[in-house]
Amino acid sequence: MPVSIRLGPQLEEQLAKASRKLRVNKTEVIKRSLELYLTQVEPRRTPYELGEGLFGADDSQGSDLSSSFRRRLKRRLRAKHHR
Repeated sequence: MPVSIRLGPQLEEQLAKASRKLRVNKTEVIKRSLELYLTQVEPRRTPYELGEGLFGADDSQGSDLSSSFRRRLKRRLRAKHHR
């Protein structure tokens, strides 16, 4: 989407210097600057925030499943192979 902006002489000179220093065109400098500014205005959500509604969604029966795994496995194997 094309956008037009008017820059004052000082800002235009700063843009030209940044463009030369970064070795990219002025449009690229403007895009990068706008992206940086917008992430400060509206920060991206963290991985935790993205998955927050899904945590605990499996409705596991116990909260110590990982710590009691070996004990539960032994119990199941003994029951399965009980003579």
